[in-house]
Amino acid sequence: MSNFIRTKLMHAHMSGNNNTEITEKPKQVPFRITDGVMKIGKHKGKKLSEVPTSYLEWMLKEMKMPKHLKNAIKDILK
Repeated sequence: MSNFIRTKLMHAHMSGNNNTEITEKPKQVPFRITDGVMKIGKHKGKKLSEVPTSYLEWMLKEMKMPKHLKNAIKDILK
C-alpha cells in the first residue's frame, strides 16, 4: 500500500469518515518559477511572468535573492 493511500485512510479514520474509497493521487503539473506569484512590492499578487520588464531589471540590480530566482528573471528578460 502506498504512503499516499495509507495517509488518506488514516485521515479518513481519524475524522470519522467511513468512506474508504481512495482515488488516485492527482497528477501534478510541474512548477515553473515564472508561474510564481510576487509576494511583496507594488506588483504583489502578479505572476513573475506578468511583471513589467523595468521592474524585473530593477529587482536584479537592487534586491538580494536566491540564484535560481535571479536566473529565472534573466530568462524572462531575454
